Amino acid sequence: FKGFDDIWNQEKLNSLVRLHRGLIYSPNNVQDSGIRVLRSSNILDGKFVMTDDDIFVKSSVVNIPTVKNGDILITAANGSIKLVGKHAIISGISENTAVSGGFMLVGSSRIPNFVNSLFGTSWYQRFIRKYVTGGNGSIGNLKKNDFDKQYVMVPTTSEQERIGEFLKKIDQLIINNQIKHEKLLELKKSLLQNMFI
Repeated sequence: FKGFDDIWNQEKLNSLVRLHRGLIYSPNNVQDSGIRVLRSSNILDGKFVMTDDDIFVKSSVVNIPTVKNGDILITAANGSIKLVGKHAIISGISENTAVSGGFMLVGSSRIPNFVNSLFGTSWYQRFIRKYVTGGNGSIGNLKKNDFDKQYVMVPTTSEQERIGEFLKKIDQLIINNQIKHEKLLELKKSLLQNMFI
C-alpha cells in the first residue's frame, strides 16, 4: 500500500505483547461486589462487554495485576474448544476494578490495536488449531508458553501504529453500521405494526 513500504521483520510475539494468566479463585471468594473477574463471556463478537452475569471476588484474594483499558483479553481455556482463542481489547473499565479469570490470558502491548489485529489473521487461526490441546471431553487449553515462542512478521513500529489505528476505525465503522441497522429494523417493525392496526 502507498506509504507502507518498509520491510517487515520476523519478531517473537512476546516482544510485542506480554501475557499473563488470570486469577484462580474458589466459589467461597465470590460475592455480590468487589473485583470483577473477566471471563470468556466478556468477549462478544470480538468486542469487550461487561454483563449482568459478571462475577466479583473479594479484593483480598487478588494476587495478580488488575487489567487496564487497552489490555487484550484472550480466552485460553474453555469446555468448547471453538471458543478458545477469542479475543478483544478491554475498554470502558475503571482502574483497579477487574482481573482476568483463571481460564483467560491478558496481554499488555504498546500497540494493542495492531496486536489484536494479528489475532484476527490466518496465522493466528493456524496457531490455535495447532496448539490448543483438549478433545475427548477435556477442556481446550492454550498455553502462555506456546504464545511466547511464536514468531510473527511485523512492520516498523510507526507502521504498526498506523495499521492498528486504521483497523480500529474500520471496527468502529462496523459497530456504527450495526447500530444503524438495528435502529432501522426497529423503525420498520414499528411502521409495519402501525400500518396494520
